[in-house]
Amino acid sequence: MTMLSREMLKQQRILKSLSSVSLRLIPFLAANTDLDKRINIMLEHIKAANIMTPRLIKEALGKLEKIEWIYRGKDGYLYSNFNTISTADNHNFHYINLYKFFQSDEFKKLYKRQLQFLFYILSAKLPGHEHSLAIEHLYQNRTNAKDVKLDFFISFEDMISNLLDLINKGFFEVRLAASKEILNKNTKNLKERLYTFAEKTGKRKKRMSQNEVKHHIIHIRIAKDLVSKDQICDIYDMTRLATLQDLKCIAKDFGCSLDSFDVKALEKVHMVKAKIYKEFGDVGIQLYREGLKDFFKNRSHAFQNLMENGDFGNTIKNFYVIPRIEQRLKSLFEQVKNDYFTKVDTFPYQSLNFKHAIKDSKPFISYIMEESYNDNLIILDRELEAVYSLIYYQFTQVDKTWYEFKEKIEKIYKNEAEAHGNDRNKVFYLAIQRQLSQKERTISEIKRDSNYKRERREKLLYNPYVAITE
Repeated sequence: MTMLSREMLKQQRILKSLSSVSLRLIPFLAANTDLDKRINIMLEHIKAANIMTPRLIKEALGKLEKIEWIYRGKDGYLYSNFNTISTADNHNFHYINLYKFFQSDEFKKLYKRQLQFLFYILSAKLPGHEHSLAIEHLYQNRTNAKDVKLDFFISFEDMISNLLDLINKGFFEVRLAASKEILNKNTKNLKERLYTFAEKTGKRKKRMSQNEVKHHIIHIRIAKDLVSKDQICDIYDMTRLATLQDLKCIAKDFGCSLDSFDVKALEKVHMVKAKIYKEFGDVGIQLYREGLKDFFKNRSHAFQNLMENGDFGNTIKNFYVIPRIEQRLKSLFEQVKNDYFTKVDTFPYQSLNFKHAIKDSKPFISYIMEESYNDNLIILDRELEAVYSLIYYQFTQVDKTWYEFKEKIEKIYKNEAEAHGNDRNKVFYLAIQRQLSQKERTISEIKRDSNYKRERREKLLYNPYVAITE
């Protein structure tokens, strides 16, 4: 799923150039960013979030565009550069979870420098873990100028005022020096304790020392109750639905809604989409969205039942995405075929188009092998044999993935012959009838198929290269 990039939030120099409204906008946009980094919201959604005065929205977005943290795609949507994808195999601290406190009224009221301070601590250590540093390094001063971490605070009083505000509003918790006590929004006399710790008495603070040993170490963390697991804004939350916003918007256009479905139903759709993205990247998301639009144009009446039965994700995958993937494969074959007929008249021949086609087709055929029904596999194999036989043969001879695809096809034929006594033509007939992948298929049911002989000749003409015999 998409998260806030830790590396982006660590860029204090760039954050300093942004206004408070732009800073507040970052987590909101991140929470509504899809797998391909498309921000699935419109201006009215930002207005409804009550992050800023509506007249400032375009200016806030403009500043984020100026520093290239967001950009406008050819489709008219905004895209994010400050999101990153979390994966199970990446164990580094490379992202920040999107927490519920980003949606709170208190967060939306924070000033610019408080937001910078919050982002600094949030990206310094794992959320809820302490970041330890000398309090003397948290504001501008000549004595420790080279070690200043937050140069936007102009004095101790300036820094401590904002620190107190962040603690009192529940964002920060602190610990002083070697003390075990955690100071938080419920701590009494908090201001006096911080001033005493920093040795600021009366109107004058004790003279600052360049000796690190004499510095006052403070340990700051994001309040643990804000970053616990249950405080992460789930992608299936109706206030977010980051990876399902495209489905939500398209469904709405056809009088359908996601509001009535539980997390389990939504999760199944997300997992299908995430798998497509993992295999094909942005191209996969494009195919997925095209499939969604096609489904709702033709079968919006079936949406609710499919969602309630948990079948919607697989329906989109099997009947709307995979056919598009197959069409892409055929286009690659067509390019090689055209190249062959225009440039050479003998095989073997490996043109540049042939090499590109092998490379470009591998993720498609791998996905099809793993996700397609046996019916689809048999039909695709027969189509490739019929129209691109020589090219198809070469693919299976020079590339391991294509070789494995052909081996899988032959295994299906072999299993059908052994289990049901079906020859290759009967297997193809069953694939056309969408019967190979049925969960329950007995020998007697197949033998009782009265339509087989009558329709055999008509169906087998689907492939003009197959000889037909009675």
